[in-house]
Amino acid sequence: MWIYFLLFLTGFILVHFCKMMRLYLVLMEHGISFPRFVVMYLETTLVNLIVPFKIGEIFRVLVISKETKHWQVGILSVITDRFFDTLALCAILIPVDIWYLGRLSPITWIFLAILFIIVICYVSLMPTYGYLNRYIIMRKNSPRSMAALRGLDTIKDWYDFTLDLIRGRFALITTFSFMGWFFEIGTLAAFATCLKMKFDVGDFINYIQAIFAFGSSRLLNKYTGISILLMGIAAFIGIVVFMSRPERKVR
Repeated sequence: MWIYFLLFLTGFILVHFCKMMRLYLVLMEHGISFPRFVVMYLETTLVNLIVPFKIGEIFRVLVISKETKHWQVGILSVITDRFFDTLALCAILIPVDIWYLGRLSPITWIFLAILFIIVICYVSLMPTYGYLNRYIIMRKNSPRSMAALRGLDTIKDWYDFTLDLIRGRFALITTFSFMGWFFEIGTLAAFATCLKMKFDVGDFINYIQAIFAFGSSRLLNKYTGISILLMGIAAFIGIVVFMSRPERKVR
């Protein structure tokens, strides 16, 4: 039994290492030192575990916005992080659903719809921007058209901002996303064995659906409880270590 508990602890660390590195890759060019980032990740993840249905991501947006002093970074970095996490999860759920259920589960359809909308918006934005920009400049000359041009420029700025978050790091971010989910499946299996609970493909599907209130999962309740305890300990240690670090003197 102890071997499974050690496997669970190892898996838990690896899961959050992958998730932490994915978010760090998104934010690495925005001036947050790595020690401070680790503490920030632990704090926001703890809140995310306590607050249900991923609503804790709002807290993460606020914290990142405060750290970077740009609210756009807070919003877009969390959306980008969630996109890659969902992308990897869907790549796992689709074959699992088809093999086990013979169809896609409701939560998988919802994830796919969200991903589809985001991808369509992202891919079509630049062609649409170019066309509307030329059309307004060539055929319109009014206060409303000038306001529309400013709106288009704002949207273009957000597009460029998002692109900068993943430029040159797409493969690494995707890799950490897949690794995070594979480690999480293994961690759940080890944890279920420790509790002498059944864990198979159907239990994993129920676990994912229960996260978003599509059903219930005893495994999710137990795993969330132990995760809050472990993350609370990690966050406390991280804060103590970070606060005890000597400040660097600027010459």
